[in-house]
Formats: sequence, C-alpha cells, structure tokens
Amino acid sequence: MPDLTISSTLHESGRVLALDGEIDMATETRFQEAVTEALTTQPFGRVVLDCSDLRFIDSSGLRVLIRALKAAKEQKALLVIAAPVPRVVQTLRVTALDTRIPVYSSVAQALAAPQAAN
Repeated sequence: MPDLTISSTLHESGRVLALDGEIDMATETRFQEAVTEALTTQPFGRVVLDCSDLRFIDSSGLRVLIRALKAAKEQKALLVIAAPVPRVVQTLRVTALDTRIPVYSSVAQALAAPQAAN
C-alpha cells in the first residue's frame, strides 16, 4: 500500500515540508493537513515542498496543491516546489501547475528565492 511521510523543518527563510512516498487518495488528507498547518504557521512567509523523495502525485494531490496555492496567495505567503523527480515534474507540466507554483531544482534555491516570485 502506498504511503506518505511528511517531515516539517523550520528554516530562517521558511518552512520545508519533506514529502517521501506517494500522494494519492489514501494520503491526500494527510498532505492537505500538513500543507494547511505549514501555511497557517508561516503567514507572510514561505513554504517549500521538498519533492526529492516524492515518487508519485495524482489528481488528489494536485487538488491539494491548487487549494494550497489559493491559501498561500490569500495569506501573501510563497508556496514553492523543490527538487521534484522527473515523474512529478512531468505531472506538474502536463497540468500547467509548474506555471502557477514556482519549481526549483533544490531546497536551497527554493529557500533563497525572492519573496516577490509569488
């Protein structure tokens, strides 16, 4: 059964959520809760989704990303994706989410990105 582990780390320039596993219907709620909590505790800040160990994301996870982007804009926070694997990059491209949520090749780049990128 696919699973998802989410670890949260607070950095000086934002909160990083490290996603390990798969985001699908079985893990959607956990992902939503983690992203919502991160955005709530980082108003006017930055939340980086570290996707280096995320192997798969389906429409359930994409819905969470769209809701998270809306919430981030409402809070004037920056939501970014870091280090996605090729399969996740392809999904983001096909759905054009990579044009709405900034994607960086590393967590360090995502943490250093200008806040105005949103």
